[in-house]
Amino acid sequence: MPLLPPASGRAVRVTTGLALAFLFALAPSAGAQESARSSGALNVFFECSGGFGGGCDQRQFRTDIDWVNWVRDRRDADVHVIVTTQETGSGGRAYQLDFIGQGDLADRDDQLRYTSLGTDVRDETVAGVGRALAVGLARFTLLAGVPADVRIEGLAADTTVTDRLVTEEEVDDPWNFWVFEVDVNGRLEGETTKNDRRLSGGIQASRTTVDWKLDFEADGTWSRREIQLSQDTIVDTRRDWEVGALAVYSLADHWSLGAGADVSAATRTNQDLSVAFTPTLEYSVWPYVEAPRRSLRMRYRLGARHFNYEETTLFGYDRETRAFQELELSLSQRQPWGSVFANMEGSHYLHDVNRYRLSTGGFLSFRIVRGLDLRVNGRVSWIRDQLFLSATGVSDEEILLERRRLASNFDWDLGVGLSFQFGSIYNNVVNNRF
Repeated sequence: MPLLPPASGRAVRVTTGLALAFLFALAPSAGAQESARSSGALNVFFECSGGFGGGCDQRQFRTDIDWVNWVRDRRDADVHVIVTTQETGSGGRAYQLDFIGQGDLADRDDQLRYTSLGTDVRDETVAGVGRALAVGLARFTLLAGVPADVRIEGLAADTTVTDRLVTEEEVDDPWNFWVFEVDVNGRLEGETTKNDRRLSGGIQASRTTVDWKLDFEADGTWSRREIQLSQDTIVDTRRDWEVGALAVYSLADHWSLGAGADVSAATRTNQDLSVAFTPTLEYSVWPYVEAPRRSLRMRYRLGARHFNYEETTLFGYDRETRAFQELELSLSQRQPWGSVFANMEGSHYLHDVNRYRLSTGGFLSFRIVRGLDLRVNGRVSWIRDQLFLSATGVSDEEILLERRRLASNFDWDLGVGLSFQFGSIYNNVVNNRF
């Protein structure tokens, strides 16, 4: 049975008579950490890959929570902690901490959540995730009957781990849940025979509630490259921009209905102007609330796109409007044995079913045996839908500069890796020198 009820609402409140005597100890010395190893403390294996917006500082967690043993392999752990996250409407991140009991604690699973604001600095986010992590580990420590020589540091017995996700009815928000972001970037780079200039910028507005998700985004890039050859100078000027909008409505626990629209231009794909409208229906096999740990979704899109080309295409068009349909299936899982993501996608233009694209790809991280991990990632696409190809062809200069996309029937990539760790199972000690 779970140690805590499922996390929901705005907060997870810890009010048991345990007094949470195991939350934050003073920063330990190396000697204190060594003694924790020999004291029979709780063994913990922690997973929070990818940084997740700065909230997963394992070095800081090992420093602050020194009353457990941090081990390198999940098979040595009493508790396996998996942290997953997703972005919130405010630009922050919702962290879900799953505590999975092993050995004598098998089936004693638990879950806590912490949500950061988009305006939080990294230190605030790390502290918030750390509090949630400490609360969960404290309960497992007491459940296991493990003696721990730690003390509370600045926290009362009745402590709230705040989940800042709120509903429209709970707050009086003058911004009505709208969040805006503006960015401008410039870059200059040069040497004797080459100069690069690049200017980019964008604006984004979003509103996320329980029922609706609205996103509006505009971004653009202008670049100019000058390369001096032995008898000539090549000048490559490009401009790419896009304005897009997306509206998604939550139909039910497993269904969503959306519509997207975009206007764009891109030098590399011979598009002086492109306009598209794409209604989309999505079905999630598992409820959306489970998405951070596991997700299996199917999306169907039916839309139309209008093209104005910079140069007449291989098919003799300066402009055209084409309807298309697309089906996508995606799977993601993050479990104690590892993680997997897989995606399959197929699309074609309705005026000619031979103008299609099929693609599949994904990655796998799998623990084969103790300390030995296999990592595989790859992607392959079969391409028959390049309507934009220029009738004039592509010069050698444009090929070298990658100024134009080339005709291709397929593209692919593959990566395989193995890693093997051995030695001490503990990684308690933190040494911040150098």
